[in-house]
Amino acid sequence: MRKRIRIGIIGAGGMSAYHIPGFRKGGAEVVAIADPNRAAAERCAKAHGVGEVYDSAERMLKEAKLDAVSVITPNRFHAPLAIAALKAGKHVF
Repeated sequence: MRKRIRIGIIGAGGMSAYHIPGFRKGGAEVVAIADPNRAAAERCAKAHGVGEVYDSAERMLKEAKLDAVSVITPNRFHAPLAIAALKAGKHVF
């Protein structure tokens, strides 16, 4: 049996409603959501049955057991978040 890829979502906005089901349909396990707006992250996690919530991507990258992250933020934030995830040894979508 293949190991399921564990994914963390960075950004709890509206696009997460498309990304989370897509990852699950592909066989991945979405395990964490990070957003500086913790209330938004908590709402998103509750709506999609995601167990871990973080108020920073940096904290999620350090604490959550992840194989990859999906950066779902406004474009101007993509580069620093992707670079941080890559430096943490994660694959990046």
